[in-house]
Amino acid sequence: MEYGRLTAAYADMEQTRSRLELATLLADLFSDTPPEELAAVAHLCLGQLGPAYDSREVGLSDKSVLRTLALASGIPLEELQESYAAAGDIGLVAEEALAAKSQQSLFEAPLTVGRVWERLHALSHETGTGSQERKFRALAELLHDGTPQDARYICRTAVGKLRLGFSQMLLVDGLAEAFGSREERGMVEAAYNRHPDIGWLAQRAAADFGSLDAVRVEPGIPLRPMLGERLSSAEAVLEKHAGESCFEWKYDGLRVQAHLLPGGTRLFSRSLEDLTPQFPDVAEALEQALPAGVIVEGETLAIDEGGGLLPFQVIARRRGRKHGLAEKLEEIPAGVRLFDVLYADGQETLDTPFTERREQLEGLFAPSDRVACTTLLRTADEAEAEQFLLDALDGGCEGLMAKALDGSYRAGARGWQWIKYKPDYRSDLADTIDAVVVGGFHGRGRRGGFWGALLMATRTPTGFETVCKLGSGFSDEDLAALKERLAPLQRAGPPAGLEWNLEPDVWFEPELVLELLGAEISRSPIHTCGGGYAVRFPRYKRQRDDKTPETTTASDEVVGLFKQ
Repeated sequence: MEYGRLTAAYADMEQTRSRLELATLLADLFSDTPPEELAAVAHLCLGQLGPAYDSREVGLSDKSVLRTLALASGIPLEELQESYAAAGDIGLVAEEALAAKSQQSLFEAPLTVGRVWERLHALSHETGTGSQERKFRALAELLHDGTPQDARYICRTAVGKLRLGFSQMLLVDGLAEAFGSREERGMVEAAYNRHPDIGWLAQRAAADFGSLDAVRVEPGIPLRPMLGERLSSAEAVLEKHAGESCFEWKYDGLRVQAHLLPGGTRLFSRSLEDLTPQFPDVAEALEQALPAGVIVEGETLAIDEGGGLLPFQVIARRRGRKHGLAEKLEEIPAGVRLFDVLYADGQETLDTPFTERREQLEGLFAPSDRVACTTLLRTADEAEAEQFLLDALDGGCEGLMAKALDGSYRAGARGWQWIKYKPDYRSDLADTIDAVVVGGFHGRGRRGGFWGALLMATRTPTGFETVCKLGSGFSDEDLAALKERLAPLQRAGPPAGLEWNLEPDVWFEPELVLELLGAEISRSPIHTCGGGYAVRFPRYKRQRDDKTPETTTASDEVVGLFKQ
């Protein structure tokens, strides 16, 4: 398949904000793709070289790609740097640079998807002395042999910013439309929630669409986590759970899904990132405590010398660390508090009622300081639940998670079977909100050169809606960090699927998730969340690198907080 067919689809997708139109464009693309190239095309549509849990990166920075462009186009590096500073998009710079050069391809045949896929994978494996130079030359060859439009997307993929503005769920829509029907989307999503490899899913859908209904949990392949709703009181929780609920301490840690395999244990984050290299001590502790062949879920926590729990920020220091890990292992000892078992005795347990899963989990191991189950109370008494909340806060937790006694585990879904209850729910604003940055406003005066405020958005089934303009709560260090973090996310226009009225100075790819506080939820003629709701007096709390845009606060949750 010619790579130009893929980039033509990319270009069409950049011209529409309609989810239905995007899904149809993807369906047409998948229908045109040879079966053996479906996995590559599906992953490339997300700018990835594989699933989140096993993905590689090309490992080139914007600066490195500009240097490669200079080599491929003959344009001075300084001129390309000026163009990039003005455009903020490495892809547009590449397209313009190569359009200005009359190229004669070394190959008579056009650039193919297979060649681009293989070359990008080869680049991701390049390490050691001279690896950067080899990457420059290999990328320059691809740019030389492709069209200017090809160059736009090759360079974006090389730096990990394809900028099409949609998520895996839109590809699920496209696969349903291409190989089944829109009405069968639910079956495709259920399969993806259990086996979140969009390339594998595309190949299976094309080969035998009906077989997606038989996809089950597989050890070594993380499933998408279940999420909870929110309520404002123990009374409301008990009413929702038919008068009785299991309340668990909600620890301020890093959610982890552990797969105990015969060859070793793998740990995955809520966004399906492989955390095993950063938490080898947790993997070892789980291997010593639990039998092989199970999948369990819990919270990884930093533990002090006395066995007390430390805040999330402490354990987060180990995340993403490649150097000095040995020192951090000693400095920040970690343990885990388990709350669910998802696979055991050779079969998934998702449809087993929660109380039975909990009993099965407790029967798998003997608790220790390092590995134990979450503290749990089963009760129908509101006062008892309220006291349990106070006990959790005294124990260093952030609140409670209530679970329906007969509730199943709904992978990738948010529902009332799990309900979060925190003390913040009794303040003016019923909880912190996790929102994604979609735009920025230039700072003035003391904030000159930094972002003065950020346009924040909440999630909907079809995209995002703006919820507030966030400009307070930032330290000088926060402002500097956000400037650096957001620089590569700038885009020429609003992301696909974003509903907005307020236009920022700069648009961003919806990737960076921030946690924010506020005074209350109010009606708003400016913001689009839930048809016109916003956070009043929002203030920044922290970055949430453990969350993805797909796991941020939903707009209907914000509306629910207003109604409370």
